[in-house]
Parts: sequence; C-alpha cells; structure tokens
Amino acid sequence: MNTTGQLQGWQIDTLSRLYLPALSFSLVGSFSVVLASILKRHGLKDQVKPLVQLGLADFLASALLMGTNILNFLSSEVRSNVLLCELGLPLSLMFYCISFLLAILYACESTFATQGWRERMGQGDQQEIRRRCRKFWLLYAGAWLVPMCAYVVYAVTISTTMVDLLPVGATASSDSSGSLLPPAEYCTSCLLFLHIRDDNCSDVDAAHDISVRAMLFTSLLSVLVVCTVVYCKLYSWCRRYENSPFFPVEGDSLSSRRLKGALSSVRYIILIIPICWSPAFLLLSVSFIKQVTQEQLFPLYVIQALLVSLHGFLNSIVYAWRRPNFRDAVLGERLPLLSSRPYFEESLTPP
Repeated sequence: MNTTGQLQGWQIDTLSRLYLPALSFSLVGSFSVVLASILKRHGLKDQVKPLVQLGLADFLASALLMGTNILNFLSSEVRSNVLLCELGLPLSLMFYCISFLLAILYACESTFATQGWRERMGQGDQQEIRRRCRKFWLLYAGAWLVPMCAYVVYAVTISTTMVDLLPVGATASSDSSGSLLPPAEYCTSCLLFLHIRDDNCSDVDAAHDISVRAMLFTSLLSVLVVCTVVYCKLYSWCRRYENSPFFPVEGDSLSSRRLKGALSSVRYIILIIPICWSPAFLLLSVSFIKQVTQEQLFPLYVIQALLVSLHGFLNSIVYAWRRPNFRDAVLGERLPLLSSRPYFEESLTPP
C-alpha cells in the first residue's frame, strides 16, 4: 500500500515511457520546419525569421525534456546526480517560455502585416512600416535573451542551495518527526512537475522552486491572454472584410478558399497552447492543495505528459505544414510566401 500518497514506481515508469514517443513527434515536426525553412529560405523570404526561431525553440525544448526523461532509464549512479535533473527540466521550460514569447510576437506581427500593411498601403507610411519591422527584430532578440538571463541566474545560484540526496538504494524510513521519507528511486526520478510539492526529497530551496513556477505561470498566462486577444481581433478583422468589395471572396473562388483558410488557421493557433498546457496549469494549481495526493493526480499527470510533449508537433503543423502557401514554397510550387495575396496566411512581411 502506498502510504505516502506519492507516485509509485510503475506510475513513474509509465509516465517516462509516455513522454518518449510523444516527444519524438515534436522533435521530427519542429526539426522539419527548421530544415525546410533554411533550405527554402529564398522562397520563404522573411518568413524564415519567425518560423526558424519558433521551430528551433520547440526542438530544443523537446530534446531537453526527452533527455531528462531518458535519465530515468539509466543506471542509479547517473540518476543520483540530481543536478542534471534540476538544471535540465528548468532549461527545457525556458525554451518553452521562449516559444510562448515567439508565439506572441508572431501574433502581433501577423496582425500588423495583415491590417497595417493592407489597410495603410498607399498612405505614404512605408518608412514607418520599415521602422516597425526593425523593432520586431529587437523584440525577437528579447524573447530569447530575457528567459536565458533568468535561467543563468537560476543555474548560478542553485548550486549553493542544494543538499545531499537520500542515499541510492535506501528504502522508505522515518525521520525524527515520525513522517515517512520516500525511497531514493522516487527522489532521483526526473519527470516534469514530479517534485512540485514538499515531498522530503533533496531539492533546491523554496525560492528556486517558486521562481520556476512563477516563470511558467507568467509566460503561460501572458501567451494565453495576448494570443487570444490578438487572434480574436484578427479573426474579427477577417470576418469584417469577408464581404468587402476589395476582397472578391464570393462563391468557391481561390480568394474565398484563401480567406477561409486564414480564418481556420487563426482558430487552430488560438487553441494550441490552451490544449497543450491547460493540464499542466491545472496540475500546478492543484499541487498547492495538500489534501490531494500525487497518486490521485496520476490521470492528470498522464494527460499533461501527452499534451505538453505534443506542443512542438502541433506548432509545426499549424504554423507551417498545414498552410498551403508554406507547402507550396517548400515544394517549389506556385508563388513564394511574399506574393501579393491579400490574406493573413500568405505573409507576415510587407512588400
């Protein structure tokens, strides 16, 4: 009987095995976007900037998360090095945070390119458009540098706060207060959000744990709110112009299909992050309730492991491979992304 309420060995092993195939999809999907964007950069033009960065952030996040899960299948000597887990998991979360920030910039740049360029062309503000495009470069740099700086501070200060691990091979025992200590196998298991509450395992101090949670909470809330607002406005803009005389979208014309494709892309983009990260957000929230044990949260751990792992794969589908113009540019068919087609999914960059 599990008297500690923590995840048992078979549950940890199940979660570790679920992560690997799901993360493999994300690795392949994100890497394919990066590779295709680089090889076809002349056809994709300035689309390379957001697509490569987003694909690279997703690829690194998935690769690091897979690496930390592989630790669970290695020898006890390797697993006992808790520093690998304490540094690896926050590093993967750092790249997920970068991916969230890039998604926000992608949304803002899409709105600017769609509304600003096509509504203001001919009004003599081309220089202003170019200046705003240069500002996006600075914002993209900040999306990488800010989380990286936060992680460096975390990594530099973590070594001064860690304590010794429970000896490898030890079994559950009681401390001086009579509370049951978990076995070393549990303490050395490296899974996302496994040690998110006080479980008597060797760990960093509370300040570092809180900083990781705060970073994840802040980035999740920011991307959910900003992307939802921005894409909802963009969706309304597309709907408003659906029957505009400037956009011949009647019937089954190519223009009609393009606009419907743009509206569909916006809907899917809005749904990616809530679908993938709502279970993780709920898991973090419920972890503060002491009455709910980890073992009771096991189904939520399973859902969270599957959906978080598929984040990079779904991003590669929605942001790249699902879009006909991306496929056409990669396959060398029809026109590149910088053609003058007047729809959201055709370009992020003014001519």
